Amino acid sequence: MSAQRSGAAAAASPAADGVIPAVPLRGPTYGRALRVLATLIVLGLLWALLRHALGAAGMSAVLWLVPVLLGPYAVLMTASTTIDAEGICQGGLLRRRVRWDEIAHARVGGTPLARRLNVRTITGRFVSLRGGSPQLLAAFERIAAAFPLR
Repeated sequence: MSAQRSGAAAAASPAADGVIPAVPLRGPTYGRALRVLATLIVLGLLWALLRHALGAAGMSAVLWLVPVLLGPYAVLMTASTTIDAEGICQGGLLRRRVRWDEIAHARVGGTPLARRLNVRTITGRFVSLRGGSPQLLAAFERIAAAFPLR
């Protein structure tokens, strides 16, 4: 696939195209609407669990679900995506990192609640990176324009 990036396309680097920000760009992995929806779901589930636990004799059988529920929620709320001179990095349960020289092509996709940058590397690996801020989504659009499908 690296042959596809030869010629004029290889001569234009992402930095020259303004794709790589001068200062690292960092923002939440998930957007505000998705985080609010997750908060409402978690609060509703916690309320139901606690209500059931208070009425049941086996409280410990139900309360062990609380950390199981709060762990992924905490990751969802604190995960961040960073675009810097090295490439794109996303933290969370699974850390994803793609260097600029690995990207064969990219496109923006996903649902309105969870937009993402889908990247195919020169080795054929597929990586999906999420962005939850307007600045990250604008950067994703610039990256997709700089690395079109050829």
